[in-house]
This record gives sequence, structure tokens and C-alpha cells, in this order.
Amino acid sequence: MGRRQTFLSALWSERWKSSYAELSPERQASCDRAVLALIKRESPPGFRVKPIQPEKYYLEARISAGDRIVFRAEGETIYFVDVVKHDDIERYSRGPR
Repeated sequence: MGRRQTFLSALWSERWKSSYAELSPERQASCDRAVLALIKRESPPGFRVKPIQPEKYYLEARISAGDRIVFRAEGETIYFVDVVKHDDIERYSRGPR
């Protein structure tokens, strides 16, 4: 019998839902793959997760060369905060305001 897969519970912010809705279908598909990997605690090739400096309150996950997922993980829950272009990640360099 194989190893049992464990999943994180997931919650999405209103900002996430709005940003996601503005993505093209191709970018949404890439985002979907990255979200599923995070929920399943997987790390596919090219998928990089790191804290957003300097406060490290949020984490970012690379979707593509240009898009990033902003999230927090607490215990067994992952909170999807936003999906942004790489150049806009700095607005999450500080904790919530």
C-alpha cells in the first residue's frame, strides 16, 4: 500500500479571488497547478517557495517567470492572499497593515 497523501486546508481572500479572475485562462491554469502543489505539499521542478523579505510574514510561490502566489501557511491551513506579477511582490514585503 502506498503512502497516504495529506492535504492542507485552503482559504482564499477576496483579493485573491479578484486577482485570479483577471488572469487569462492560460495563466489561471498555471496558477491552478501551483495552488494544487501547495495544498498537496509538493515541490515540482521550477517551483520555488520563499519568504517575502524583509518581514517574512508572507511567502511567495513562483507560478511562472512573471507571476507569483502570495500566501501564508499556519498549521494545517494555507491562506491564499493574492496572485501578482513578480514586479508587484514588494507590496507584500511588510505584514498586514
